[in-house]
Amino acid sequence: MKYIISSIALAKTRQLLLSAFLLMSFVCVGSQTIHAQALQPPSQTFNWKSGDDAKNILLAQITVLNQQMPGLTVGTPLYDNTVRRIAYFKAIINEVSKGAEVSQALELAVPAAATLGFEKEASYTPKVILRALQTETRVLLTN
Repeated sequence: MKYIISSIALAKTRQLLLSAFLLMSFVCVGSQTIHAQALQPPSQTFNWKSGDDAKNILLAQITVLNQQMPGLTVGTPLYDNTVRRIAYFKAIINEVSKGAEVSQALELAVPAAATLGFEKEASYTPKVILRALQTETRVLLTN
């Protein structure tokens, strides 16, 4: 009787270990696929606004977002997304001021958005959110 019980327990343990192994394998393979994503949109030609126009549009957006900040609770997703937008827009303005094309500035400014203005570690923001912010900004800065 003890032998049967121990055999059943051993079989269940093996089944549990196999399930855990398969789950971990799936997570590892899935995470490698996610990290391999690039933020750059497919190669397309856009009619970008001039650097000065882009800076003016982004400065106006920053002004509006800064006016909303006092009503937001620190640490909430809405607060973080607002800080992320401000950091991204400021970084784009900075890159354009350094001489980058508007299209290049959107790519160069991604680390500022990913880290909420360089206040948190680089892996803080999911790539899906960064892609959405980049797409939204591209629509804002194209004719």
